[in-house]
Amino acid sequence: MGPDSNILSQMRPFFNPRAIAVLGVSKDLWKFGSVIYGSIRNFAPQIPLYPVNSRISELMGEKVYPSISDLPEEVDLAVICLPAPLVPEAVRECSAHGISAVEVISGGFGETGTAEGKRLQAELGSLAGPGLRIVGPNCFGVYSPAGGVTIIPGSGYPRIAGSVGFMAQSGALTDVFCKLSQDHGFYINQAVSYGNACDINEVDLAKYFLADEKTRIAAAYIEGVRAGKSFFEAVQNLAAAKPTIIWKAGLSPGGAKAVASHTGSLAGSEAVWTAFFKQTGAIQALSLEDLSDTVSAFYHLPTTRDNRVVAICGAGGFAVAASDACYRAGLSLASFDEATHAKLTSILPPASSATNNPLDCVNPFPSPSMLRDILETVASSGSTGSIIIDKVTMSVPMRHILGHSRMVRSEEEPWLEELPVRIRNQFNMPVLVVMRDGGDPSYDSERRRLSKYYHENGVAVYSTTQRAFDALAKMIKYYKRKGQNNDR
Repeated sequence: MGPDSNILSQMRPFFNPRAIAVLGVSKDLWKFGSVIYGSIRNFAPQIPLYPVNSRISELMGEKVYPSISDLPEEVDLAVICLPAPLVPEAVRECSAHGISAVEVISGGFGETGTAEGKRLQAELGSLAGPGLRIVGPNCFGVYSPAGGVTIIPGSGYPRIAGSVGFMAQSGALTDVFCKLSQDHGFYINQAVSYGNACDINEVDLAKYFLADEKTRIAAAYIEGVRAGKSFFEAVQNLAAAKPTIIWKAGLSPGGAKAVASHTGSLAGSEAVWTAFFKQTGAIQALSLEDLSDTVSAFYHLPTTRDNRVVAICGAGGFAVAASDACYRAGLSLASFDEATHAKLTSILPPASSATNNPLDCVNPFPSPSMLRDILETVASSGSTGSIIIDKVTMSVPMRHILGHSRMVRSEEEPWLEELPVRIRNQFNMPVLVVMRDGGDPSYDSERRRLSKYYHENGVAVYSTTQRAFDALAKMIKYYKRKGQNNDR
């Protein structure tokens, strides 16, 4: 089934609104209405934004309007932060004034488990249709950097639009994922916290991510689904076209109970979801970190189906750890032919085991020329599809910080940190660098700078060996499956 063109027009006001109204602002700046108003205002001051409340006349130096009918221009997105019993009538008013997109931030609906909460949610859902779509209730809203929209409390999110589409039933997890994206160097196209999903749900969003040409990678946090067959089909279509990474929460008995109390969803059994991932081709993430790691691999690394990896390590213990990490991830350590063995033996110091992979450079501060020769030899050997560099200090400033400035001659300084990028570009090969968190402010500052440089140049950075191997393995498995399906 091809992309749904209708979903693009229906979702447009959420992601690229012409003007926005926030219903339920308050003099209390800690209440959600004022928080979301302030977030959007700070994030995109160029977007016409109107606060609405009949009981106050001014907020943050701006005029507050008594009702939707009093606004000086038409708006196409309304954000509602009113008590639950008042929300249905507010949505009716929005519909009567031509507003086609509504976010309901308010809670107090189906997630309460009460008859009244469920009744209000059903009433709210009955108001939706092709001319009026609703995100929520019980959500944090939408983040769309290109459209100038953000969620609670995302005024500090990047203004740069990327190629990752993200959906989540949890507002707080949406917030954390958007923040983690900055650490991983990838940018989000749109992120949607959709809460109880009285109208727009995971099926709609999967269809949207498929239809949207700017979304190259889809990611999701799912607690439960209400239309299992439709979701299966939507994800199957999406995963066939684009990498689709899903963290399915609530698979344990305790997690399933928590899901029911959070958004009123049915979590489903672990066996059902195992079959779901196998049959749809979506990639299963097991945590928020796993989700972000995997998105980062797809975002930064060149495509490969080759599961052979070379690990280049700055110490023997880390070489052993890399072997274990590779095994656990289901990848293969590459084997070298005799010519490659001989060349590596001539490059590496005598104390190293040149014939083995992972390669042990003996110390974390190999000379740049030696590291260059190792990387070029391995990448050109034809024996590997990817390279992981672990426990090798990759910049001159980092070597100074760690007290090993003598390890670099001045004429070699400018290009030490460029080596992974050179290999990546010259051989179109995935290169991953492991840089652990330090604790020292100078070290952490340099690590952030170096990570940013690598991310901007197509090299993925991870904080542990296992996370690097796991993310790479998921990317390779996806492209191998896709290639096999295309070959049939």
